[in-house]
This record gives sequence, C-alpha cells and structure tokens, in this order.
Amino acid sequence: MSTISKVLTRTDVEKSLVIPSDSFDIFSVSFDGGRFFNMVAIDGTGKAWDFPCFFLQVEGIVSVGWLPFLAGKDVRAGDMVLLHRKWTDDGDDSTVEIEVRRKIRLLGEDIWAVLH
Repeated sequence: MSTISKVLTRTDVEKSLVIPSDSFDIFSVSFDGGRFFNMVAIDGTGKAWDFPCFFLQVEGIVSVGWLPFLAGKDVRAGDMVLLHRKWTDDGDDSTVEIEVRRKIRLLGEDIWAVLH
C-alpha cells in the first residue's frame, strides 16, 4: 500500500486540497500533455468520490477539488488527510481510499482518530 498524507491548511479546507505533484507518482498519474485528471477515492463508508484534479505546472502542485467530500464533515485546519493506494490481491488493479484524521489527546498521549 502506498500513501500520501498531509496536515491540512486553511486553504485545503476552504478552497481546494493542494498536494505537491511529485506525491502523485505513487498513483501512476502522468501529467504529460494534460493538466486535468479525475481521481476516484473510496471513503470509510464505502462511498466512491470523484475528485477533479488540476495540475499547476509552474508551482509543481496538484489542486484537488474535494469540497463536496468535506460538506457536512467537521474537517479543520490541522487535521490530516491520507490517500492510500491499495492493490487487489492479483496486483493487476488498485483503488484509492481517503481518510481524514484528527489529533486528540487520550490518557496523556496524542493519537490520530479517524473522522467519519
């Protein structure tokens, strides 16, 4: 399994998720000749989300349109998003799973709890 993780900024939760383009290497995304692509990710409930992505070549980042995913969720700056690429048992195909976590203090320890 390959993972992209990022602690969210205010821009990430108010406008669009911004991730360095080289992070997408683990997803076999090619930016040759194209600036737009779609990424489908499955959340913890099994729902598939279509994320429109835009490659900003000058900045070397990918802007991910994920505001519909955030609607109704209490996601804040400082939370963490994880995108996992999971391969099928035969290794011929993969899926992307999305997860948002929040750091909480429990019994004197910091842990990252999954938000649903």
